[in-house]
Amino acid sequence: MKVLCVSDSPTWRLLLQRSVEALGHEPLAAADGEEAWAEICSDEGIGACVTDRQLPNMSGDELIAKVRSELGSRYIYTVLLTAQDTAEDAIAGMEAGADDYLVKPLDQVALATRLIAAARVTELHQTIAEQQAEITRLYGKLKDAFRRFVPESVADQIITRSDEGVRLGGVSRTATVMFSDLRGFTQFSEHQGPEQVIDVVNRYLGEMSEAILAEEGTIVAYMGDGIMAVFGAPLEQEDHADRALRAARAMLDIHLPRFSEWMKSEGLGEGFRMGIGLNSGEVISGNVGSEKRLEYTALGDTTNTAARLEGMTKGTPHQLYCSETTKAMLIESPEDLIFVNEVDIRGREQPLGVWSLGEG
Repeated sequence: MKVLCVSDSPTWRLLLQRSVEALGHEPLAAADGEEAWAEICSDEGIGACVTDRQLPNMSGDELIAKVRSELGSRYIYTVLLTAQDTAEDAIAGMEAGADDYLVKPLDQVALATRLIAAARVTELHQTIAEQQAEITRLYGKLKDAFRRFVPESVADQIITRSDEGVRLGGVSRTATVMFSDLRGFTQFSEHQGPEQVIDVVNRYLGEMSEAILAEEGTIVAYMGDGIMAVFGAPLEQEDHADRALRAARAMLDIHLPRFSEWMKSEGLGEGFRMGIGLNSGEVISGNVGSEKRLEYTALGDTTNTAARLEGMTKGTPHQLYCSETTKAMLIESPEDLIFVNEVDIRGREQPLGVWSLGEG
């Protein structure tokens, strides 16, 4: 271990160096606090620093305080060398950040015990630093995985807020579920090669996912050219219905036209229409599957109704059906939200009012 010996006395500096070397360590020397700080900054291999308290330019206390405040995760074991063997003096040195202190005249055994402790502590800090780096790396990989399905801010909360009850499994949420699907894509794909079909699907899903993630929705599943997303789960969102409707509007007004323009530029036709169903209510947010393979989903009547609303847009002039429950949960209801009709939903006893955006 490299040990920095700091003293403005050439005699004491040489004595420290020889003692450190006799104990099997590599001594380095500095004549004052500023020189010692420059040495510490230039040599990351220094593991310990034994320094006089009284130094020109920068005292031993100031040097240690600088080491503690400015080196970040790097750790150096520091020992103050003092001629004052008093409790007050020891406390003052420790409050400056020193790990230990030695009293002059130098005791070889005392120095040896401090350097043994220094080697152990610096090795422990190095291990901790390596573990923290690995945790940071794994956290980044985990967040990148989550970001494929949820916005970065939501991914951070899911990973870091587990102590507050954010769990992927078995929680009830009031949320808005979205289903979307392209119209006529099956017929289109029958006349294209597999690589072309995959290219078109990926382009479409990329556009629609951008709109969903911009409103912090969670993409639950891609189903061919269809998407299931949920707003307000797994993390609660007071304005989940507003977010879902804004995402649907962006999908229809911005992303679908942009996708259609790309289709035209590639000579693949005029593009597609699509259907979107929105429904709000209680969902069970959690994992389904087996111990070997889990998938996150949102289950319940709310989800089933959203899927059926999406399917019911087929053959109508509307590309969006928004349930009356979603409309009722909107914090800000847009002026162009128009009533369509009351419709019978399979599995429900009462008809459900549906709304859409003002479109031809």
